[in-house]
Amino acid sequence: MFVRLKSVAAGQRSYQYVQIVENRREAGHVRQHIVASLGRLDRLEAEGDLQRIIEGLVKLAPQVRLVKAQREGSLSAQSDRLWGPVLIFERLWQELGLHKLMREIAGSHRLKFDLERCAFAIVLQRLIAPGSDLQGSQWVRTVEADGFDKLQLAHFYKTVGLLWRHKERIETYLYRRGLDLFNQEVDLVFFDTTSTYFEGMSLEGWAKRGMSRDHRPDHLQLILGVIMRRDGIPISCEIWPGNKADVTTLIPIMKDLKRRFRIRQAILVCDRGMVSAANLKALSDAGYQYIVGMRMRRALEVKRDVLGRAGRYREVQHNLHVKEVWVDKRRYVVCLNPERAEKDRVDRQAILDKLETKLKSGAKALIPNTGYRRFLKSGKGAVEIDHARVKQDERYDGKYVLRTTTDLAATEVAQAYRQLTWIERLWRELKDVMEVRPIYHHLRKDNVKGHIFGAFLALYLSAVLRRRLDDNWRAEHPDQVRDLPAPGQQPARYHVAWDSLMRDLSALRAIRVQLDGELYLLRTEFRGNANDAFQAVGLRPPPLAEKLGV
Repeated sequence: MFVRLKSVAAGQRSYQYVQIVENRREAGHVRQHIVASLGRLDRLEAEGDLQRIIEGLVKLAPQVRLVKAQREGSLSAQSDRLWGPVLIFERLWQELGLHKLMREIAGSHRLKFDLERCAFAIVLQRLIAPGSDLQGSQWVRTVEADGFDKLQLAHFYKTVGLLWRHKERIETYLYRRGLDLFNQEVDLVFFDTTSTYFEGMSLEGWAKRGMSRDHRPDHLQLILGVIMRRDGIPISCEIWPGNKADVTTLIPIMKDLKRRFRIRQAILVCDRGMVSAANLKALSDAGYQYIVGMRMRRALEVKRDVLGRAGRYREVQHNLHVKEVWVDKRRYVVCLNPERAEKDRVDRQAILDKLETKLKSGAKALIPNTGYRRFLKSGKGAVEIDHARVKQDERYDGKYVLRTTTDLAATEVAQAYRQLTWIERLWRELKDVMEVRPIYHHLRKDNVKGHIFGAFLALYLSAVLRRRLDDNWRAEHPDQVRDLPAPGQQPARYHVAWDSLMRDLSALRAIRVQLDGELYLLRTEFRGNANDAFQAVGLRPPPLAEKLGV
């Protein structure tokens, strides 16, 4: 909409008329339509009406009014705070009923602060600005959220301790709430671990030094384990000293799942890092079923008896063929991806071609390279290609081997393990949310564990949001929805990276301004994919401007 001067001839004279005009698109063309005609310009100027009209229009034009007010000193900015992620995750927090649960927990303690607000602040901090509780107590001052301005550092310390003390209650509540919301029973559980370290030595004897995935063996370590459902929603988290081997944790975890969640039959799905003969025997002896990936090149039985067994593959999909192999009473499922097999063949041939060229100029430079060395043999002062090893390597092309104690069909076993591949991809993407360092709680174990459990709750909220985004994306792109792909391929799901989505949401700011003695709350424009998150949680964006009062 804009102001236009229209010249109109009247006899030998020409007059200019002031009009308010807007552009409209009609039948593929832009046409101008007169909204109002304000009169002849010369008469408006002579009678002083033009000035009054301009002043009236300025009052209706917020941008002009704001510029004018700023120049006159009647406009001042009060604050500029983070808003987008608060709106999204508080919606999920309330929808899951966590606000009510935290208030119930607070009711059993004599607290002089709002436990629910502090718990949400801790979870939100893990999602947006991971750091210590000290940093969190300062960070909340930059966030537009009810009640955050009253939180103090002591409240953070008290809250993380209470979170850990009520861990089982919170996990059980979320587990049951998740089944109600998503209507899916748990029959497969997926297990993965990571590690973290913390500052200080006062908890030595509980935390231990161990293999550090963060390359910090000089610090005390903790192992964090997360149990997930088949859709990537977390069920529970566990914490062990840093020297605890992953394989020793499975039996207690499975017992705990049955005890706490009353799961009649849960099939454990885990990768090759969990596998040892003693561990699998312990699982079987305890009556737990499993599907595990096997180390094809290291397990003698797999190399000799499983991969060496003849038999026809059954085609499940174009990129998944399966066959079942029994060795004594042990059941294996061999999976073949023809596309991956061809890639493995081409990659190996490229190495062999390069070897042929390199060997002509001397082999010493090739020996340190493991990619080359596995195809070489030396003898009589010469190095040459070992064709027997090449032939042996061909047996692994495009294959992976599973071992299971279930009665599931071989195709179902393969599909379950394929879910693990994208669960792990999801875990790698989302466990950045579980960034828990720096941890400076020197005096209380519960505070350290509660700090980490706050990250688990953040992981839960992020997984729920990711599921909502996936569901929305599939509903909008039904032609692109397909079965779970083979390992190494991307599943059909929402394509925007998590950190990119968080940046777009964080760009949505709440700006408080005072204009002519009245307080207004303004929001910045949406950026990137922020609107996807609002649609996924069913939340309307806040208005661009809202009057709050003085």
